[in-house]
Amino acid sequence: MKLALSFIATMTGCALAITACGTSDASDISSPNNSESSTTTIEIASDVSSSSVAPTTTIAPDPYATPGWLAAENALPGTDAWRITKDVPGAKPVTAEGAIEGYADTTSAQPGDVVTLFVATSAPTWHVEAYRMGWYGGMQGRLIWTSGETASTWQLDMSTDSTTKMSRALWVPSLTITIDNTWPTGSYLLKLVSSTSEAHYVPLTVRRDSTNASLVVVSAVTTWQAYNPWGGCTLYQCFVGNPRSRATVVSFDRPYAASYNWGSADFLTHELPLISLIEELGIDTAYVTDIDLHSSALDGDGSTNPVLVNRTALLTTAHDEYYSTPMRASLERARDAGINLAFFGANAVYRHIRLEANNEGLPFRQLVNYRTADDDPMTSQDPLQSTVQWRNDPLNKPESALIGIQYFAAGVKTAMKLVNTDNWVFAGVDLSSGTSLKNLVAIEADGLGHSNQEPDNLEVLASSPVKYKNARYNHAMTYYSADSGAGIFATGTIGWIHALDTTTWGNETVSEVVRGITTNVLQAFATGPAGVAHPSVSNASRYRTSVQPDVED
Repeated sequence: MKLALSFIATMTGCALAITACGTSDASDISSPNNSESSTTTIEIASDVSSSSVAPTTTIAPDPYATPGWLAAENALPGTDAWRITKDVPGAKPVTAEGAIEGYADTTSAQPGDVVTLFVATSAPTWHVEAYRMGWYGGMQGRLIWTSGETASTWQLDMSTDSTTKMSRALWVPSLTITIDNTWPTGSYLLKLVSSTSEAHYVPLTVRRDSTNASLVVVSAVTTWQAYNPWGGCTLYQCFVGNPRSRATVVSFDRPYAASYNWGSADFLTHELPLISLIEELGIDTAYVTDIDLHSSALDGDGSTNPVLVNRTALLTTAHDEYYSTPMRASLERARDAGINLAFFGANAVYRHIRLEANNEGLPFRQLVNYRTADDDPMTSQDPLQSTVQWRNDPLNKPESALIGIQYFAAGVKTAMKLVNTDNWVFAGVDLSSGTSLKNLVAIEADGLGHSNQEPDNLEVLASSPVKYKNARYNHAMTYYSADSGAGIFATGTIGWIHALDTTTWGNETVSEVVRGITTNVLQAFATGPAGVAHPSVSNASRYRTSVQPDVED
């Protein structure tokens, strides 16, 4: 069904014009002994005459280029109205009266950019509430902008490619938003609200390369899209037709399914707890997506990445699995330039992808991953663009060469055993080697790989036995210092960022330990090359009890 009536609204700031078109439990710890030119205001001096004297101008300063802007931002009133409190629905499409869903034509935007929303609802009208996500006294969101009510009807048109199983929504634009100087850099949730009070999220990152920031947080939108079931197929499984089949290409031109956390994908569990802690600490931080890592690496000769200029550390989140060649190059160049890297998760930089334009020529809107070299038609043309696991032929670049550790298991839950608590990351955290943190190795886990595929000076901080598919493996949390002086820290577990949220993790004692270690890493990484102040001491040979084989998650 085509949209019968639509309105396109153009917003600047807050103006809208519509035109047709837990409790601590000591038993849970056992011990044996987060390239734009910002909008400027030009003020003309009022006492300048109309003679030949040239007018003087004053350029208003960029409010986000001043140190301390993030603490000031988080001192503004927050709200928890961003939350959708209804239970997340099952896998079937939501058909409730007034149901609403939508997507944007970009994953990130800079001031001056126009973001187009595509929205479908069975309600008479709907509106958008834009929330910047952070700390805000524990509310975790601030309302930045609200649209007016917009009339719309249910849009159902969709295409599915019979070969790649890629589904995309064939919807007409519903609303446009101009990102102006009132939108600080950050991770946003655009909350679509129908007139019958149904709601759906559209994630959006606002990027400002001129922002004063030591840290830069990377949102893992390529991984979200790989797992998005909207339209019937993910890169893992089809939920319609043959359940043994899967998509080999997925599109960003579709909503994140309502079953995928009301359209927020993995943001609430895999990213927001880290962002909240960073902003609570008041460390000036910039925000980008992994597609920004890709696109910015293509600028010029790639030697200077605008995303990384003046940054001391790049942080990836809990599940950052799908990486293109330019994305990985961005991380490697950062490390080699003395920029610290923190991998607060597991299974990062595991699958190689290509990003392609959609049928309309909009770049980076399709994600390609065939899994094997034989299946990928690109292998014969350009083997280095074959979409295999990074560690496999023809790439042969295991993630451990960058991160220090590599992926080995999914669906796990076991304790994390600390083995090196004299290391600086544990400073001020009252723990001893041998301490176990209950259930912290969770969801997916990384461990040591082949010794010739990891840094020579890799330092293991935690080493934990993990039972997986009737075999025993070892999880590892690690740190190493690069020749450039950069420090590289990896937790090796997706459960790490989950545990930062004391209200949902359910184990306040473990959460406080994780928050303490994370705070140490953030503060050290914000001051400069951590490897200079904290050179790593190789000890990996003590904990190499097994080498993980190639596995699928």
